[in-house]
Amino acid sequence: MDSTVSKGLNVLELLVRAAAPMRLSAVAQELGLQKSNAHRTLATLIAGGFVVQDEETGRYRPSLKLFELGSKVVADHPARRAAAPYMQDLHKTLGETVNLYVLDKNAVLVMEKLLSPRPLRFSSRPGSRLPIATTAAGHAMLAHEPDPATLLRESLEGTPLPPRFEIDQQAVLASLAEVRNRGYVEAVDSWTPGIFSFAAPILREDGRAGAAIGVSGPIERQTEANRAAIIEALLTTSARIAENAPLL
Repeated sequence: MDSTVSKGLNVLELLVRAAAPMRLSAVAQELGLQKSNAHRTLATLIAGGFVVQDEETGRYRPSLKLFELGSKVVADHPARRAAAPYMQDLHKTLGETVNLYVLDKNAVLVMEKLLSPRPLRFSSRPGSRLPIATTAAGHAMLAHEPDPATLLRESLEGTPLPPRFEIDQQAVLASLAEVRNRGYVEAVDSWTPGIFSFAAPILREDGRAGAAIGVSGPIERQTEANRAAIIEALLTTSARIAENAPLL
């Protein structure tokens, strides 16, 4: 990759992931750049409309142009286009939060989230990247990968886990045959404590998961009847999406 392009993308990603606008010195230090080099890169990004500089503090932050472009990418993504009407039906049927996920390199990306009308706090939102082994959706899609061991290892190496997680890679891999057989994954206290999660893969014609659809809610709302209804509706929905979008 061209070094100038690479630096620009690295700066942009740093600003996007930062909790607050950043000073020039902090950008340079984080990326190991000379201040003059970081300044030129930021000036180029400002000229392109991707970054703005606060007049009072001099700090830099990403512009809403990224939201504009990102929204178009998400809206046009084949997984979202294929799943959108079925997600709406599932949301109305169950009254719980419905999520759409895709595998993006070695992480699970939250593509869409339809929130339950009943109050509930989640730590993930559309655009969140989650380690594969910490989510029901990650397990559901991993079970249909041709080399799950490598993908799982790369995910754990590439995405830091919260301290409460201890992942046994061999146990995860050993569970995948049952996941494929059952057709869904059930998890409690996975990424967000106090939350139950169900996820089912949306399978392509080649047998891999083009995406996964999930349902989640607070543990205190789950009953045996509710659990059975979620599983049935989830499996039906994932099959309908796959049937109507085989090349997802």
